[in-house]
Amino acid sequence: MKKILLTLMFVNFLTANAQNPVQEFNFNGNLNSVDNSISFLGTPLFVNDRMGSPKSALRLVNKGYQAVVGELPQDNKPKTISVWVKFNAVNIPNYILGYGNAVNGQYFGLVQQPVVGSSADVSLVGWGDANNVIVSVPLAKETWYFYSITYDGNISKIYRNGELLKSAEGIQRSAKGYILNLGKLNTSTSINADIDDLRLYSVAMTDEQVREAYNSSKPNGAPVTESIPVSSPATSNAPKKAVAAPMHAKTVAPAASAETSKSGKTIEVFSQGKQIMSANASNITDLPEGTYLIKVINSSNKK
Repeated sequence: MKKILLTLMFVNFLTANAQNPVQEFNFNGNLNSVDNSISFLGTPLFVNDRMGSPKSALRLVNKGYQAVVGELPQDNKPKTISVWVKFNAVNIPNYILGYGNAVNGQYFGLVQQPVVGSSADVSLVGWGDANNVIVSVPLAKETWYFYSITYDGNISKIYRNGELLKSAEGIQRSAKGYILNLGKLNTSTSINADIDDLRLYSVAMTDEQVREAYNSSKPNGAPVTESIPVSSPATSNAPKKAVAAPMHAKTVAPAASAETSKSGKTIEVFSQGKQIMSANASNITDLPEGTYLIKVINSSNKK
């Protein structure tokens, strides 16, 4: 009985500590890690974080930062990186973070591509089209998102706001090196965003752990999750090309408010708690695949 209890205690200890980051940066007025053991290099600009606290998030405007992080998981070992991001420009590529070499399968990074229509590709970059995991998501400017990318030695996953967006099996991610980049993809710099609470793990966090990490750190009033993935999370190996070089795409402005001619109703469409469209029913079919909140207003009742 004593042996069984000790075994259970040991398993519970591992489970409880599986979510402990090996390194963490909260950017509360400095570039240091939480334990003050390392720091990003550069002259920072601190802004309000997702909670509204002043000088508690790092703003990057076409500027990259680097830190030597000895705890970065090497080769094909399990890994997770999570970060809060608010995009101040969505018509450019945002190279959020990454480390490794510009060699097939030797990179581990996160890139948010420019908006086309009302959605944009988010990529777990492994270098080489066959090593990238890409999914299209709705994207709003100046909205805080919680991104997580994980790898367990076989399966790669992308999450946003605690929900699994896409997974892919059988990709080798032999990321090597200890230089972590923010705002850069290898030697290219492109970003206009605010970064908050960057966390590095030496395990592949589970779906439940990622969801809990989001729920425990989300701003007050934020949605608990995105309800369902905006793209099927089914395991897929189908490659999709990622554009590494900066792209320039026009952002489509939301349609003007309109009423259906027959019913006299206005339909408003929301994503991530923000209105992205106010249009008649015929224009809703132009939206990309995803989950939205639709509000129907009976205009005939207005005085």
